[in-house]
Amino acid sequence: MTIWFLVGYMWFYIHRVFERWTAFEGYNLTHTYLAFLAIVWLFIGDKSRFFRNIFTPALLLYTLVIVISAIFGPYVAVFDNWNLNNWLLHVAFFLILIMCVKTEREMKILLTGFTIVYFIFMMDSYWNYIYGSAYFSMGIQRLQGAVGSRASTNGYATALVCALPMLVALLTLCKRYWHYLFVLGYVLLAVRSVMLSGSRTALIMLIALAVLPVLFSRYRFHLIPIVLIALPVGWMVMPEEMQNRFRTTWDPSVERLQGQGGATVSRDGRIQGFYDGLNNWLKHPILGTGPGGHMQASGANLIAHNLPGQVAGELGTLGIITFLFVLSCFGVNHYNNWKNYKFLRENNFSKEGLYCWRVSIAVIYAIAMVLIQGIGLNNAWFYQWAWFGAFHALATMFMQEKVDAAIKGKLLPSLPVTKG
Repeated sequence: MTIWFLVGYMWFYIHRVFERWTAFEGYNLTHTYLAFLAIVWLFIGDKSRFFRNIFTPALLLYTLVIVISAIFGPYVAVFDNWNLNNWLLHVAFFLILIMCVKTEREMKILLTGFTIVYFIFMMDSYWNYIYGSAYFSMGIQRLQGAVGSRASTNGYATALVCALPMLVALLTLCKRYWHYLFVLGYVLLAVRSVMLSGSRTALIMLIALAVLPVLFSRYRFHLIPIVLIALPVGWMVMPEEMQNRFRTTWDPSVERLQGQGGATVSRDGRIQGFYDGLNNWLKHPILGTGPGGHMQASGANLIAHNLPGQVAGELGTLGIITFLFVLSCFGVNHYNNWKNYKFLRENNFSKEGLYCWRVSIAVIYAIAMVLIQGIGLNNAWFYQWAWFGAFHALATMFMQEKVDAAIKGKLLPSLPVTKG
């Protein structure tokens, strides 16, 4: 039962449909929901799993630096720091996940629920766009998120691409033709949404997500021609105004000819945000300006708009070191999963470890997308770092349980007990 509460929280946080309900106007229902989950965690959470994965201490160390930076930051009061409060919510949900998701079956429900939540969010957003709820920006009508903090065009479109790799894990569970049709529909809707969003960062991420798995696949020479055909076809079916929007990435003259004002300024602002972040780091080298202090410290009316400038400027050297430690833990977990899955395959248990292995692959690609997202967005406080870290930690722990059971000659955790 608890796992459905966790899926419910993901829906509340991502979709935020409750923000349409006038009865909850001005009231943040996600905070109440998380407080309820914390009570559930106190009673049923497995506290022994607190430090069973290296990602947990890494995330907590990074969080400690964020808190200290917020306390000593001269620009934003610690109790009014929205960035800090939002990050602490993500860390709290991370801890609830790793201690309340106790079986591989529950993890499968959780990650399938994550995908379905995003599909519902995409459908709602696309429906609103079709029926006139578009956002006019840069001279064009753009698709945006239906409601919530992910309502901005760039934030919404890039979040869709970050979530796409989780379909790799879902494919493992597909058994019937309509399962595969759902995956295909999800991909097509996500691609269409990125096109209509006009987000250049999201388009770059989408192309990278199409190319990177192909390059690392054993079937790369069969898949490369498909990608080379799909990319120009996708470009041709894109509306002309969106083509012109994306052309401004490399050809500023299109902006002047098509009247898409602000595109070049938007692009240059991200570059300036990086340099402003470095300047803030030089002024505050140890702990930075504190979360959310970039704008005040730089004296510009712009946020960082990129991840490196944000981390360096707002968290300083300690933040850079601990952030890189968090990133390295994704690599450590993936290596351990690769090693353990190899062991299971060699002992004829490949089916047992397949799902966890694919979750690990999905998370690595998802984090790669989050890093590319950081080129155009200041996403240091986004939920993906903590949530994907929890998915990865869970997969690593369950994979290790299978290996330990195989070594001891015991029944693997996900194998059914046979009678007679």
